[in-house]
Amino acid sequence: MTGTPQWDVIVAGAGPGGTSTAILLAEAGLRVLVLEREHFPRFHVGESLLPATELVVSALGVDADPEVFLFKAGAQFVSESTNRKQSFDFNEALPGPQRYAWHVDRATFDTVLRDRAVDAGADVRHGISVEDVQFEADGVRVSTSEGDESGRFFVDATGLDRFLARKLKSSRPYERFGKAAVFTRFSGTSEAAREEFTPQNDIRIVVIPDGWLWAIPLTKARLSVGMVSRKPGLRRERLDEYLATSPLYQRITEGAEREETGLIGNFSFENVSASGERYACVGDSACFIDPIFSSGVSLAIYRGIATAERLIPALAAGREADPDLMAPMEEDMKRGYDTFAALVHRFYNTRFVDNLIFGAPADGRHRSGVISVLAGDVFRTDNPFQDMLLQSRRQPPRAGETAGSRVSPLRSQ
Repeated sequence: MTGTPQWDVIVAGAGPGGTSTAILLAEAGLRVLVLEREHFPRFHVGESLLPATELVVSALGVDADPEVFLFKAGAQFVSESTNRKQSFDFNEALPGPQRYAWHVDRATFDTVLRDRAVDAGADVRHGISVEDVQFEADGVRVSTSEGDESGRFFVDATGLDRFLARKLKSSRPYERFGKAAVFTRFSGTSEAAREEFTPQNDIRIVVIPDGWLWAIPLTKARLSVGMVSRKPGLRRERLDEYLATSPLYQRITEGAEREETGLIGNFSFENVSASGERYACVGDSACFIDPIFSSGVSLAIYRGIATAERLIPALAAGREADPDLMAPMEEDMKRGYDTFAALVHRFYNTRFVDNLIFGAPADGRHRSGVISVLAGDVFRTDNPFQDMLLQSRRQPPRAGETAGSRVSPLRSQ
């Protein structure tokens, strides 16, 4: 590459990870270009946030408008076949971040973050696809559907499209996690349906053989519903059958209008080369564990902020080409990814649901630690339950390995 790069940082993707990175970089006075393939607003799953996502307010300066952010006190696990329920209130967590979270319509939420990035000074362009990126000695050249752009550093925030992981062939699946999800939304839910969730507005996680379902109340009388299976071959008909026979879903969808149905599969993976010389991946393009504990948006925002905090001084000092620039961030994120991966593995493959969910005593010694992990507070070092998860030898195996030959969710630094 010859000449001065047009941009300090080029970000591919305007989801929560990409915009979190862009906001802080632009606020630092850097020239930031964000390229997004889709036009906003656009539908996206991942609508139930965790208390750890308070970074949206405290670090990114976004106003938690109640027209967008619906208060959420915790989570309720349900087994309709055995008539068991167990609620976990974020107020019971270990001292730490805020004691509540939100449900959000992602079309609106992502647009709010996008607008915040624009206000901070980022140039955000929609309808442009990133087709290739070349890493050179003095910068990066990004080929797009509308021509080439040059920069000093590239951030991949392309989500489950995982642009760089595919280019570098560095995507590695998590085995024995969820394999597919089918989902839909309802609008015009009844007052009785909404009262079923209030005042806590807890997400409902309905446990079924080989998977689970969600029910997430949203603002403006809307409801998000989906089913996740740990077996491949999930079809819309299986969700339809459950909704038609479930007393819970019959109550909360009665009289509401069903919207489009979507299907995604093969989403649990790690990018084993999530950062390197002149690049970093944020959000789901770095790692997506499983939808079960709603960790995706929280981890995306945390990693986006951490990436920007490493990158700002490096760009000022001309050190952005250091291949180990993101090593401290990767080590920090590793703790969070490992914690959720171990928890997800136990959810699908052990008696965790019976013993520590439905069988959890109200005064159990690990209850506050379990709730802290469920709240996304996974970067602390004083949670005995989290330590048990991380120290256990029964860690989630990846493709081509056994439980005894475990590899870290992030590459060794």
